[in-house]
Amino acid sequence: MNMRHPCVLCLLLLAGCADMQGARPDAGQGWQHGHEEVRQAAAILTDGIRLYERGNFDGAIATLDAPAILVAPDALRIEALKYTAFSYCVTEHYAQCRQAFDQSLAIDADFELRNSERGHPMWGPVFTQAKAASERHRADTSIGQERERWRGVDLWRAR
Repeated sequence: MNMRHPCVLCLLLLAGCADMQGARPDAGQGWQHGHEEVRQAAAILTDGIRLYERGNFDGAIATLDAPAILVAPDALRIEALKYTAFSYCVTEHYAQCRQAFDQSLAIDADFELRNSERGHPMWGPVFTQAKAASERHRADTSIGQERERWRGVDLWRAR
């Protein structure tokens, strides 16, 4: 295993602890991420990354799709989606690769790949397309919100 992952997981674990105020998406009672849930999601993420690094891309995809990841703090979910996207691209399932990147960008529109990851010939172009679509969507949304804000305002009437 590449030794950078334990450090990444420590940071992700800290991010999860910092995100303790965030409510779980499927709970209406203000449920918060607990230490055990974050640890479980981090362990699953580690297992998925190990499978990816060993070339077991289908195993990585299945592992990273665990329910614990789906309700994990955003930092963990994004990292899992990134490796899911990589696995799909390497196995030439480009539509699913794009969907995983789209999901990452829906969680954090500012999500970026590392410089070393961005230039990869298989997933680099897919991520570039997903990022451009996300930015277009963000621009369209802000224009639409601005248009809605001004709807019904009579600009010609003196106030």
